[in-house]
Amino acid sequence: MQTQQVNTAQTSAQALQAIGQVKRKQLQDEIHDICVAAQRNGAADLSGKEIQATYERLHGRRIEASTISSRVSNLIDAGRLVRVADSRPCAVTGNNIHPVRVPATQARLVG
Repeated sequence: MQTQQVNTAQTSAQALQAIGQVKRKQLQDEIHDICVAAQRNGAADLSGKEIQATYERLHGRRIEASTISSRVSNLIDAGRLVRVADSRPCAVTGNNIHPVRVPATQARLVG
């Protein structure tokens, strides 16, 4: 019996197809809204795990860390979020991370 080896790229592609373009856009908007709200409430930035915890609290359902990471990457590519150069400990894991934040020009518009 031969086992099929699955790599990360294959599983990511399958997951991406499964959620569909509309759902991806909705998730991006929800993640962006979480970041905007956090900054309005005094947070300078957020880690992926902090975004995940907030999403799960707000929406009452589990979301995979890889899904958060993918949508955050899309938001960075679109210029809606930026990665902070300085690292800090994540409030969820305690690991040193490079968080994301809404760019200053957008933050002024929504703040």
